[in-house]
Amino acid sequence: MTVRKGDWSLSSDPKSHLPEFDITAKNKVVEVDGTKVKLQIWDTAGQERFKSIGRAYYRDAEALLLVYDITNHNSFENIRNWLTEIKEHAGDDTIIMLLGNKADVLVKRVIKTEQGQKLADELGIPFMETSAKTGQNVDLAFNALAKTLKEVKCVENGNHHRDGRKSLQQFLLNHPSGGDKCSC
Repeated sequence: MTVRKGDWSLSSDPKSHLPEFDITAKNKVVEVDGTKVKLQIWDTAGQERFKSIGRAYYRDAEALLLVYDITNHNSFENIRNWLTEIKEHAGDDTIIMLLGNKADVLVKRVIKTEQGQKLADELGIPFMETSAKTGQNVDLAFNALAKTLKEVKCVENGNHHRDGRKSLQQFLLNHPSGGDKCSC
């Protein structure tokens, strides 16, 4: 799975950094219903200069996290631009989720939770707020994606069609936000 994440620092391991592209790559294993699901995460930090190489990654992505910084209005406004790129280059069945990061920095918040939810509703994708610093909802986001991917793959192998976006939304409704910590 290729995940585009904006503000999350995933690793301080220099081996996981691709200097020729300035992209951080990390693998994360999540257990879903007794099955280990390996997620491959590519972090471009949302920088414009990665749009051209990002196109190649979108093609093969099974899921994408669109992350904006709740303390930065431009970061939020760029979500629509990123989604346009994704829709042009990713598969129609790519699972997409919107995350508002830095939920721990309420004093500097410029994007309200309601704005993030409204955008997600307009785009037809699930939404939640996270904090990479405290770990709030980070594992929940990855677990939701992993569970949805596993369900979609199981259904595909049985030649049935299942809408991964609806599965993801249902998972999030059944697992309320909490203070879960990131194990990245």
